[in-house]
Amino acid sequence: MSESAKSLKTEAEDIIQQLALFEILDQYGEARLVGSCALDLIVKLDIDIHLVVGTTDLLSVVDSIYHQLLECRRVKEVRISDYRDQGGVKVGVDRYPGASGIWSIDIWVTDRVGTTGFALVDRLKQELQPEHRKAILMIKEAYHRRGQLRDGLSAMIYRAVIDNGVRSIEGFRQFLSSRGRSDLA
Repeated sequence: MSESAKSLKTEAEDIIQQLALFEILDQYGEARLVGSCALDLIVKLDIDIHLVVGTTDLLSVVDSIYHQLLECRRVKEVRISDYRDQGGVKVGVDRYPGASGIWSIDIWVTDRVGTTGFALVDRLKQELQPEHRKAILMIKEAYHRRGQLRDGLSAMIYRAVIDNGVRSIEGFRQFLSSRGRSDLA
């Protein structure tokens, strides 16, 4: 891991601790860090945590989490997005100040483990090799510079590199085109 990546990982861990996120979330179920923070592949300043709860009343859990986050001094706004038709509700802090800039924090609350990133992170932690990390970071940085590193694109990059042998930006563009995503190619 590069010094920059180590620094961002440490900063993300500090933010998680400042907000006591796992202390809050563990009250309701199993919370795990997923995405780039979990995989040490941070390019964009975002933290993703998935929470599996033991109730189908997701809104009551979200309501409690929302109020606890707003009690944190540096949290000024919390966004709630209803994705119950996809199995969850997202709680987001879009603008949390950190040493490197403004971070976004997304908490996916669900009662279905299958809608989490748990399995993907577990698999990638086993399979990621240095050449994969290099390719992933290069592609993510290129798309981040273009303002397109959002809406699940990172997971698509991980799969392209690990499962399809993509090692370049051009290779990823071809991968996207072959899957009907020429809007990002």
